[in-house]
Amino acid sequence: MQNQHLLGFVLVCCAGLMWSFGAPIIRSLDHVELYRYQYLISRMFVAAPIILLYILYRDRRNVFNNIKRINRFSLLGALCLALSSIGWIYALTITSVAVPMLMFATAPLLSGVLGYFLLGEVLSRTTIMNTMLVIVGVFIMVIGAVDENIALGAFLGFLVALGFSIFTITLRYNPDTPKLLTPALSMIFTALFCAMILLYYGDSFIMPVKNIQLSLLHGLFGSVGIILYVLGSKYLPTVELAMLSLVDIVFGIFWVWVPFIGINETPESNTLIGGVFILGAIIFQGLKARKTQSKAVP
Repeated sequence: MQNQHLLGFVLVCCAGLMWSFGAPIIRSLDHVELYRYQYLISRMFVAAPIILLYILYRDRRNVFNNIKRINRFSLLGALCLALSSIGWIYALTITSVAVPMLMFATAPLLSGVLGYFLLGEVLSRTTIMNTMLVIVGVFIMVIGAVDENIALGAFLGFLVALGFSIFTITLRYNPDTPKLLTPALSMIFTALFCAMILLYYGDSFIMPVKNIQLSLLHGLFGSVGIILYVLGSKYLPTVELAMLSLVDIVFGIFWVWVPFIGINETPESNTLIGGVFILGAIIFQGLKARKTQSKAVP
């Protein structure tokens, strides 16, 4: 594909689509509030190997040289992504899916600010306009939402957005950072953190077979999404990366609503209206991507 910017757009949107299946999968768990940490540990046994196998296939003889290139940016990105994963599943299980997912829509704004100060990335008028559309969409969605844990869910959603934004920054900050090793490390960090929490409280690592199967399925979707996102990160600026990943939010809310999946979590009218704004911003950014040529980051 000659237009690398468009290639990046397609890869990141497909990544968001893969991640969007996470919400309905988590909502389908049995007694999810009891198995959050066991779920994340189990998910790692599919997600991490898939990413590592892809790295082995891509790098072949250079794989060990790339492992030696793990640096502080890799560790920072992995740590932020790991903490975001834990906060994400907690947020999705204490309130409606829409609340934390919509707060995650602040990621483009956070990424834009961090990208401007840390990477010196210039924001185009189109990107600024679309980011404002996302903010308006979030504002509309949050207004009038009723949930007993809405404040905590929104706060956790914001922290997840911040962690994801920092992870995105680390992908582009240093070309020498082995990009796919960062999310692989984050999976391992997540499992270690969850194991420590379970050991601290004396809880069992065992969970129902259904939950294990769903966690493995989630690991498959999540790892494929990570690979696509990292590949797309070479062609897009930070703020656009985060904004296009919001495909996850739009479809995630849709999946838990459509009757044939069986969750039937009906979003409020404000949620639907705000979602139109977010989806519109993504479409406008896609139209811009067709006309923009980008230079890939090594």
